[in-house]
Amino acid sequence: AIAADLNSPPIGTVQTIAEALEVLKEVDAEQPGDGWLIGFGYDDTMLKEMRHFTSAELDSVSTTRPILAMHISAHMAVVNSLALERFNITAETPAPPGGEIRKDPETGKPTGLLLETASRPVQLAALHMPPLQQIAVVRSAAEIYAAQGFTTVENGLATLEQIKGMSGASKLGLIPQRLVLWPKDELGLEAAEGTIDLQQYGSDRVYIGATKLVGDGSIQGYTGFLSKPYYKPGEHPADYRGYPNIDADTLKAQVKAIHCAGQQVAVHENGDAGIDLFLDAWEAALEACPAHDARPILIHAQMSRPDQLERMKKLGVTPSFFSAHVYYWGDRHRDLFLGPERAAAMNPAASAVALGIRFTTHLDTPIVPIDSMLQLWTPVARETSSGKSLGPEERISVERALRAMTSDAAWQLGLEDRIGSIEPGKQADLVILSANPLEHDGDLRSIEIERTLVGGVMIYEKPD
Repeated sequence: AIAADLNSPPIGTVQTIAEALEVLKEVDAEQPGDGWLIGFGYDDTMLKEMRHFTSAELDSVSTTRPILAMHISAHMAVVNSLALERFNITAETPAPPGGEIRKDPETGKPTGLLLETASRPVQLAALHMPPLQQIAVVRSAAEIYAAQGFTTVENGLATLEQIKGMSGASKLGLIPQRLVLWPKDELGLEAAEGTIDLQQYGSDRVYIGATKLVGDGSIQGYTGFLSKPYYKPGEHPADYRGYPNIDADTLKAQVKAIHCAGQQVAVHENGDAGIDLFLDAWEAALEACPAHDARPILIHAQMSRPDQLERMKKLGVTPSFFSAHVYYWGDRHRDLFLGPERAAAMNPAASAVALGIRFTTHLDTPIVPIDSMLQLWTPVARETSSGKSLGPEERISVERALRAMTSDAAWQLGLEDRIGSIEPGKQADLVILSANPLEHDGDLRSIEIERTLVGGVMIYEKPD
């Protein structure tokens, strides 16, 4: 597979469908062949046309190689006619549970847009790489993360092939950081049933962590599951609220199976209706298998309401907020997806602090670029990419934002006895910065990573 960057500002430069197609054509011309051409990061709401591509438009790039244009959310993709043909997606193909195959209302033929579970088989096929290429990509990513000061890195939705490959790469010294691998849904459920032992791939630097379930979609893709309709639902009906990827009964059964097998569970939920489904599932799992300190992780947790935060506190749920959404999508959440009131309340870190809830933040890379200081700055500043304030009442202190990336992150993963803080008895994983964030008067994003050390060994030093 070959890749093309289709990101719009502030990440990339693409602003129209024509520009995106031209980027794809240039990459195709530079690297001709019949392998997959993948365009990463297009955002329909940032394009002038305010819509997704069509398979016919991607056919204008090539009809002899499969093309996949992946939405910036990674929850949907558009493919060309050849890809539709290879996966036998026709007018008669039914949508899978938790997914959608978008079809032309007049002809009934697929437009090329595949959403949520309908897009996953195609994405997995397009992104599949031979082992040596996987190792090269992982090694390159590790270097990028080291330069951003990350001493522990995570694959939050790992296949068995990825677990084997990344564990092996770690043992060969190709990944200098500590590594946390979260088995993806089916794989984790197999481990819960006892049909596979994933812990055999762990080591003193590789930790097999929570089983990850994907409960809903993305707000910026209109697939996050909300309790109230989207503010401006675009092509959807006025009462459109998104939808769950996993129905309530199935989610309850899966969360119960994972928890009762003694595994940590992590569930992706962006919308508040999705969060309700997870909290219901977790409460049922606790009733079946009581536990004092299981630390279930609610990934993204963006639209957490005050009543839901109180319920998280009661049930021992620990959220991981996608605070960078405020910067990258904040203006559109306010004006397009959610409206001013809900946008101001999203990623409610200050409310979590007030309730005594331990939480983390994350960037969800490759959804947005890895940038440690932006991750630190966003929940402190709550400023959008246009410079506007969004929900200043949910700002948190620099100290609390640091905790969310260090000691509380280690605690959330169950590794607080080894990493997360600099103290006797723990690993010497640390970062040397150009300024002290707790005393820095300027923009936190201006602080630079000087050195990154893992186990006392320097894995990155800023070039002179």
